Amino acid sequence: TRRSSDLSSGINAEYGDLNMSRNKLSEIPEAVYSMKALCSLILSNNQIGKLDANKLIGLTSLVCIDLENNNLGRLPPELSLIPKLRTLSVMGNSFKIPRPDVLAKGSTEVIAWLKNRVPA
Repeated sequence: TRRSSDLSSGINAEYGDLNMSRNKLSEIPEAVYSMKALCSLILSNNQIGKLDANKLIGLTSLVCIDLENNNLGRLPPELSLIPKLRTLSVMGNSFKIPRPDVLAKGSTEVIAWLKNRVPA
């Protein structure tokens, strides 16, 4: 597992991209949540089992999150509250909801599906 202090190798500061794919991460490193200019967060092919959507909401510049092929058992509806989020890639996880037919329709449909399930 890579330490959160070892993030600099995957950062492209000019564009606000962070690629931490294939690092055997079991969670999103705490240091990520302080990267307010982050536009793209690539976490595919890790072992992430849960998300703290409330912390991710604070990343107000985030446009893209790639969480494909992790161990997510649940997709929090609050992800849809990330203001600029347009791309949410979540195929290859263990959750049953949303169903594969919703996922197959793409990010816009998945984000809309999640938004309809945010608690009032």
